[in-house]
Amino acid sequence: MRRLAVLLVILICAASPLMALSSANSKSTSDLLDVQSSGEHIIHLGETIEAIITVKNQGSDTTIIDFSYELPGNISISNLPNDFTLVSNQVRQFRFYFSCDDFASYNTVLAYVNITSDMDSIIYANEFTLIISRQSDLRFGVTEDSEFIVDPGLRTNLAVNMTNFAQFDDDVSFSITTNSGWTWGWDMDYVENGKAIESIEIGELIFARLWIDIPKVIDSNPLYLSGPRFSLTATSSLDRAEVTWSFDLLMSEFRNVTLDSRGEDLQLDPDSNGRLPITIKNSGNIENRYDLELQIVDEFGTIVDSIPASDRIEYQGWIVAIFGGYEDELIIPTNKRTFEIGFQSPNQNQGKIDVRLSIIPVGAITRTIQIDLTSEIIWNRDFATDLVSQECTILPTESCNPIFRITNNGNYQDIFRIEAVQIPTFVTLENGQISLEIPKNTYVDITDITITAIEGVEAFSNSQVIFNVQPVGITNAVQTVAFDVVIAPKIDWSIQDLTEENDALGRFNIAMTLRNNGNAADGIIVQLQCSHYTPMTLIPPTNSVTEPGVEFPRSFEINDIDFGSNFTVRAWAEIPTDQNSNGTMYLNISIRSSFSPDEPISFTTAVDYVGVPWQVEYTKETDEGFSEILSTTVEFVYAWKWILLSILASTLIIGKAFFDRRDRNQQMEFINQLGNQSSSPQQDDWMAKFSKKVETDTVIQSPTISPENFTRGFQSKSSGQKPITTPVEERLRDAANLVLDTHDKSTVVKEADELLDSITITGINSPAQENTKLEMKDYNPNMTERSDPQNLLNEKTSSQEYTKKVPLPENDDLDF
Repeated sequence: MRRLAVLLVILICAASPLMALSSANSKSTSDLLDVQSSGEHIIHLGETIEAIITVKNQGSDTTIIDFSYELPGNISISNLPNDFTLVSNQVRQFRFYFSCDDFASYNTVLAYVNITSDMDSIIYANEFTLIISRQSDLRFGVTEDSEFIVDPGLRTNLAVNMTNFAQFDDDVSFSITTNSGWTWGWDMDYVENGKAIESIEIGELIFARLWIDIPKVIDSNPLYLSGPRFSLTATSSLDRAEVTWSFDLLMSEFRNVTLDSRGEDLQLDPDSNGRLPITIKNSGNIENRYDLELQIVDEFGTIVDSIPASDRIEYQGWIVAIFGGYEDELIIPTNKRTFEIGFQSPNQNQGKIDVRLSIIPVGAITRTIQIDLTSEIIWNRDFATDLVSQECTILPTESCNPIFRITNNGNYQDIFRIEAVQIPTFVTLENGQISLEIPKNTYVDITDITITAIEGVEAFSNSQVIFNVQPVGITNAVQTVAFDVVIAPKIDWSIQDLTEENDALGRFNIAMTLRNNGNAADGIIVQLQCSHYTPMTLIPPTNSVTEPGVEFPRSFEINDIDFGSNFTVRAWAEIPTDQNSNGTMYLNISIRSSFSPDEPISFTTAVDYVGVPWQVEYTKETDEGFSEILSTTVEFVYAWKWILLSILASTLIIGKAFFDRRDRNQQMEFINQLGNQSSSPQQDDWMAKFSKKVETDTVIQSPTISPENFTRGFQSKSSGQKPITTPVEERLRDAANLVLDTHDKSTVVKEADELLDSITITGINSPAQENTKLEMKDYNPNMTERSDPQNLLNEKTSSQEYTKKVPLPENDDLDF
């Protein structure tokens, strides 16, 4: 009957148009209210359970909601209000209770809680499914969570007992939940959809059996004493009650090591060292130490038993050792450590060594890892050549010594062979083939190669001398060294002939023949100079270069004079006829080579001339004008007599002073002679440069002078007997002295008056204040560094030695 009554209530609710639809979620929603309620509940006889309804006012106004309910038999409700006021957007959760009496039947019933609002006429029906069930009582044999230590890489089996303490038989389903990806499974008879199902009678004890595959420790995961949690849940079929037992699987210790990285095998230079890095990682799950050992292995990988394992090994000149191992320090899991294996190679150009490195985790010798390492000597035969000095511009029969450098950039001493592969025909070569040994990282300068030009080779002949340099035993490593060889021009001009003559036009003519004895076609620059201002010129050849627009060129340039050929230079100069005295005219011809203009060839010649007073030719007009000149002279002397007398007096005074000074100088010379001091200063002869003669291949005949001209030349230099001058009157001399003394005294008095006026106005000048700050120091001649390689400062020389004098002519027209 109860079941029929419940069914009737359900049909009435479904047929009512004013009742909102309800579902297992029991949710009713409109524009005004949003109502949610819990759906299905399990209730036992005599038990009270809690239910929940959540209401939200979605309207903009405050509303009052009313509660009503419809309950099946044997079910009662409590703690539910009749009405409640909800403001706009307010959410309210209502907790109330369903109670079942002790006499209800075991079945499923429906209860309804309806909500209405004063703002609309909608009924919000909330359906609650109440399952009146038998009460289960399942219990595991353990009451607390458990922990198990497991080994990696193994399958672990577990079994736990369960007892049914309820008053009814129960079909129990078992399930496993875990946060790990470990593989697990059931060891039971009936398994469906991952769950194990077991029927348990009243008071019966059973075992739930399962297995779990423990993974290996990879990259230190899981760590020691860590692992996932598993939860075994038993669900009763009577009232869906769940009983859970949780257990943790903790990983046991696992000691391991892995090679994280290693350096490349070493290639070393002879007598050098290098280090190979090794990085290991603690891939176990517990901190640990590691032992390191080295062993020598042969080319077949077999350990050489005669050499014990160690952290430092010496074998056949090699030294191998471990650096930075720190074997006593712990490495925590997942951490890395880098150490180095050092290799010291012997001083030889080839060799190889193989070693085996053993990395042993402490406490896990079976997990030792071994690494084979190799170090090999590589002979690098690199070298370089550089030109140090390649200047080889030489004259015929001369030699040069070019220098080049060989640098051994290799890593071992090496032997190099030097061989000349190209030699020009106009030179000869000495030491063209050399072998030498050069240590590593050093160089040797090759200085004993001699290149000699053969005799008679033409200038500007050029080519290269080429050497090949290569290490002995290598044919493809050749470097070339090339030296440029140039034959320099030889400048050699000689005078073959010289002709001098005076022609009827009063000119002094010169013809000089030169010969090019060099080894190249040369050019010359000819210049003409004269000691007197007189017309003169060079006679340039037709193919020469002269200054344009000049009638009488004094220089010209000519090129391309073949070696071995002659060339004649011609010039003339007019002999002076307007000089007041006899003399000598000097002609200087400078010849400069185009290849060497800084080294001129100079030639000087001379010719005598006669002054005007000694020339024989006198004209009649000169005799007739003599009387007129004499009268003019007398008138001039009379008009300027007083001035002439003053000049005469001054001349006498100056003459006396001159003679007095001469006497004093003679006395000083006499005193210097007594003191063994030289008083004859060296005089520079400014005419000496005109007396230089050029050496010629032939003897040049000097011009001849007749005895009459020779006698006349000496007579022309004599001025004859001079008349005795009249002494100056005593009165005139005293007057002159008085005038000079008065002038000197007046000057001194004027300067003294100006000094006294200055003292009266400004006072006596006091020393400057800065003078008080200057300390008096003795003179020290060594404070200044002097460059005196000839020790001239220490020699006692007369001041007259530093005075260069030009000697006056012994007899001239200016003598008093």
